[in-house]
Amino acid sequence: MKLLALEFSTATASLALLDAGAVAAAAAVDAAHRRSQGLFDAAAELLARAGWTFADVDAFAAGRGPGSYTGLRVSVTAARGWALPGNKPVWTVSSGAALAAELFAERPELAQVVAWGDARRGTIWAGRFARDPQSLVRQTGEWKLLPADARGREWPDAHWAEDGRAPQAAWVGKLFFAGGASEERQPIYLHPAVVAAPRFDAAGKPLSPA
Repeated sequence: MKLLALEFSTATASLALLDAGAVAAAAAVDAAHRRSQGLFDAAAELLARAGWTFADVDAFAAGRGPGSYTGLRVSVTAARGWALPGNKPVWTVSSGAALAAELFAERPELAQVVAWGDARRGTIWAGRFARDPQSLVRQTGEWKLLPADARGREWPDAHWAEDGRAPQAAWVGKLFFAGGASEERQPIYLHPAVVAAPRFDAAGKPLSPA
């Protein structure tokens, strides 16, 4: 099976092509600006480099965050759009799980790790993961939105990912081939919704300031 994996939860985005679980090609993508165009250009270049076309891809896998909501929305939507003509599978996993799986692969002695990233507004997102023999990783608690200075203090028994580490598309793909169930095909967003006060009534008349 040939897979195209996408990971756009951070500005250090990436794409990867995997064939039967082995990475055939991978590329970093500067997603700081013009995320949509950068994604489509990079995907076309990566496929051409590997000698593949979209018709050769059997399935798509995308990281779903937490992270940049814009980047995640673009990548998940792109995967669904590419899959639609051939009714191909779209599989999603948390970006934190991909980072945790990479850390476990690098450090066999670790039993628990915390994947985390910048959530803006002076906060970080964080999730704790345990090593799992079958699916590589297993999340051991709900996602948390924490003050930035809480890094390392929460879950002190687990190894926290080093500053600057970003999830990689290759590990999104490896988790797909590990055989775990797909998560929801929409981004993880931890910040509460911002509610703006209405400016007009039901009849369309401007409301007076309180």
